[in-house]
Amino acid sequence: MKAPTYGKRGGLTGLDRGSRKVAHAFGKGTVLTHSMKARGGIALESNSERLVAHLLNLDPDVVSYSTQPFAVELTTSSIARTDEEKDALRARAKQRGGKAVFYTPDFGIVWASGVQAAVEVKLDRFLGDAEYQRKLKLAGSILFEQGYEFLQLVTPGDWRHPLRSNLPLLHQANMRQDIWPTPAIADRILELHEAGAETMGAFLGGLNLEARMSPLLLVSGHLKANVVEQALCYATPAGPAFGDLSHLQLVRRLAQ
Repeated sequence: MKAPTYGKRGGLTGLDRGSRKVAHAFGKGTVLTHSMKARGGIALESNSERLVAHLLNLDPDVVSYSTQPFAVELTTSSIARTDEEKDALRARAKQRGGKAVFYTPDFGIVWASGVQAAVEVKLDRFLGDAEYQRKLKLAGSILFEQGYEFLQLVTPGDWRHPLRSNLPLLHQANMRQDIWPTPAIADRILELHEAGAETMGAFLGGLNLEARMSPLLLVSGHLKANVVEQALCYATPAGPAFGDLSHLQLVRRLAQ
């Protein structure tokens, strides 16, 4: 039987695919998502990366981010931002009898403080062997010298983990600011809190809202809850957020 051949994937020309071209052939899947912080649609390599993209979208400390923003050449401690710069580093290494070795972060982010960071995404079941961990450590040292933070975000593989169910809901709610509850609802939330409301169900009942409104209450800063450890439901502990979004400061909380 003749081996299958794969053609070039179409339909991704309008998306940011980063410095390492994502899913260039039909033999490799592509995961798509959308974010204003990433200036529109982006193409990712895995569901874990999409989960982290949702984290970046929600975290109020993240101003903007991009996918695979540059490549770190590990033998010369150089950073290449374009294919041409990578080719030049390869040629230089070849002239010296060596070979260029690149590491590409999955995301580059800009914090509200102005500091930039590079992010490596890993699934908790596939963290990489000892050699790969040494590569990450070297890349982190080079990036630190260049003024970047280096963060590793390990995502849960268990589909029952609260992050797996909460983040898509929160991401969708964050995209629908046109239906966020008005600020006037804050007075009623405070009344419910003072009357003893301590769960999402108690607040929803007191506000006469359906369960589907709970993500909207969280992303708009009306309520706060531990979205990392608690799946959203009526029994989820919740309280007034008073406009504070610190319960969505998830990137640093999950970084290793």
